[in-house]
Amino acid sequence: MAFRWGKRLFLVIVCLLVAVNLFFSISSRLNADRMPGAGSWRVLAVLTGSMSPTINAGDMVIVQSYGEKRPAVGEIVTYWQEEGGGSLTTHRIVHQLANGYLQTKGDANLGVDGGWTHPDRLVGTVVARIPYAAAIQEGLQQPLVLLALTVLFLAWPLLAMRGGDRQPQTIQSETIEGEPT
Repeated sequence: MAFRWGKRLFLVIVCLLVAVNLFFSISSRLNADRMPGAGSWRVLAVLTGSMSPTINAGDMVIVQSYGEKRPAVGEIVTYWQEEGGGSLTTHRIVHQLANGYLQTKGDANLGVDGGWTHPDRLVGTVVARIPYAAAIQEGLQQPLVLLALTVLFLAWPLLAMRGGDRQPQTIQSETIEGEPT
């Protein structure tokens, strides 16, 4: 019985991981900004530990765009490092000028980031963190992990047949004459 539940749990996890990766792949191709997500939400991998312990390398963050709302000091935001693209940075706002320019700092960094960030370079504010999700996704893209998952997937029918050959044990009971049944 435990083996059957283990197989089912494994199948659910594999299907979930495949569905999530398909969503990331398809949505990043469909969105104009080429980032995975839907609507005003984006799902991004964190590559460095500059925001530790709040957000660690290998985590994923869910970022919601601001729209008309403007960020406040203390919020964690994701922004483009350069005008028109380049790489993204996720840091905390430590100062804000009246014209909307922001100065940010990573929680683990000693000093503030160099320069001021124009508000047009903002992607949005971090609304959630998914621990280890980026590390797991990265691991699933490694050739040996893919090979192991493929072997398990192909071996699945053999494991299912092996489990199906077992006959349930029947329990025989005796009745004694004169005893109520």
